[in-house]
Amino acid sequence: MDPIIRSRAMIISGRLLGKANIYKFIDKSCVRTIIFAIDGRLQSESLDSNECESALEALGQIGLSIPGAKLLLSGSPPAARHVIAAAFGGQAHSKQLAALHSLGYISGETGSEGNLILDESSEESLRRMIYETAATSSKLTPSGLFLSVLQQDSEIRYAAYRIISGLVTRPWCLMEICSKEEIIKKVTDPTTETTKMGMEGRYNCCKAIHKAFVSSSKLSSNSALAGIAAKLQEAVSRGPYLTGKVQEAQPAVMTAERF
Repeated sequence: MDPIIRSRAMIISGRLLGKANIYKFIDKSCVRTIIFAIDGRLQSESLDSNECESALEALGQIGLSIPGAKLLLSGSPPAARHVIAAAFGGQAHSKQLAALHSLGYISGETGSEGNLILDESSEESLRRMIYETAATSSKLTPSGLFLSVLQQDSEIRYAAYRIISGLVTRPWCLMEICSKEEIIKKVTDPTTETTKMGMEGRYNCCKAIHKAFVSSSKLSSNSALAGIAAKLQEAVSRGPYLTGKVQEAQPAVMTAERF
């Protein structure tokens, strides 16, 4: 089959399977078959870059729904491993970008509140694969992986904001974020981004971290993390666009100068 046709077929399949209500009409075994086929293409030596990006995007689209994300994180080995490996494995820019956005979908960044966390086995699979990827890289820890993508160009940073926004609802990820001061500096610095999309992505990420932090009695009550709490609170209060503190209005002429 022509690679272009295969790519389009994967994208269309991913978009259809990304809708939660589709699972009322299609058996999960059929979805597993499609995921298995995409997994197979990602393992193929004949895979070109465009088809690879389409396959990664398709997996991300499937991961938009909770049933789809669970299927991607199940199996032996899970198909989501391709997404995580490409997101943090020093791949070509376009491939890494596609993988990062797909991981954002799988992690629940676009999900409604309360629907971000999956079942226990899926969550453990996600956590384990991220830690394993970190352990086999030069970054060693998930916090190192997150910082590495936050230090890249604006497109990669925006995708990284989405990933952190989704993952930080997990206690293990929140701990990783708070363990790396450079990450907090990046997401709370209003001068980091210059585009509207970038500013809003950074701000939404900051809000997600702040919300997870104040919801954690273990971390919010830790006096050693008071500085982080203050930075997050200040950044959230500032909003996405302001680059400086609002100054209180001062009279042009002081009272004493009138006489």
